Amino acid sequence: MSRMVTRFRWVAVIGVTLGLSVQAMGGAEFPDQVSRTHKKDVSSVANEPGFLEETLPSVDRQIVQASDDKKAASSRKEALYQPPQRGAPGGRVGGGTRGPMTDLPLLWALAPDHVGLSSGVQPRLVWYLSKPTTYPVEFTLIEESGVTPIIEKRLSSPTESGMHIIHVADYDLKLEKGKTYQWFVSLVSDPEHRSADIIGGGIIEVGDVPASLTEELKNANPVEATRLWGQAGFWYDAIGVISTNIQSHPSDAEMHNVRALLLEEVDLDTPAQVDRQHGL
Repeated sequence: MSRMVTRFRWVAVIGVTLGLSVQAMGGAEFPDQVSRTHKKDVSSVANEPGFLEETLPSVDRQIVQASDDKKAASSRKEALYQPPQRGAPGGRVGGGTRGPMTDLPLLWALAPDHVGLSSGVQPRLVWYLSKPTTYPVEFTLIEESGVTPIIEKRLSSPTESGMHIIHVADYDLKLEKGKTYQWFVSLVSDPEHRSADIIGGGIIEVGDVPASLTEELKNANPVEATRLWGQAGFWYDAIGVISTNIQSHPSDAEMHNVRALLLEEVDLDTPAQVDRQHGL
């Protein structure tokens, strides 16, 4: 049996070992200023510091504050991402692990710990690296039931830390509906000992998009589109939309905060902290 087949059987074992069952992600707080529109509304003046103190008597302030607290609690219950109710097994591979060489960066696939959905056959796959590296990085896509990769492509060694996007369309690939795929990003620290690779990966399927969602997305800005995709269960569209727009607008604090919320809801807290720093 070829070395490649052996390697990917080993990777498959990792996926099964580290895979977690489907679970609904808890409701992270999603503030009104990022959940409704990407532009600040005039009504937000009512939320400015000192507004209540200057305009309302103390009793009325208590009533309004109680109402605001209730609204805030309700907002926290609305998750930005709702996992699809599929009951399918799956898992996220790797995440924050290093090999024996301690100078290596940390690597995460920005994927949920269950099978994530994509609306399209050429999704965007996002991954995170904690620091630049000169080591080779490889992208691999394989059918979940297969052993031979559909593609195994060397990527440019990242010269910057942070989030990186793989556009499947760049490789003339199309996923098929009804099939489940595993994707991996591997940092190759020792080409002679591939078991030392740092690997991050996820599982993906193509899902059917409801007509109502398509209609809602027509006039949505990036923040709204992220929320719509996420709440409909399409992880790869949600993370793809917000990440692509952050690349175009890297100083947009609101979008960084939205992505941080999205990542926190699938327990990707370390990459989320990077966005939190940009969202200050």
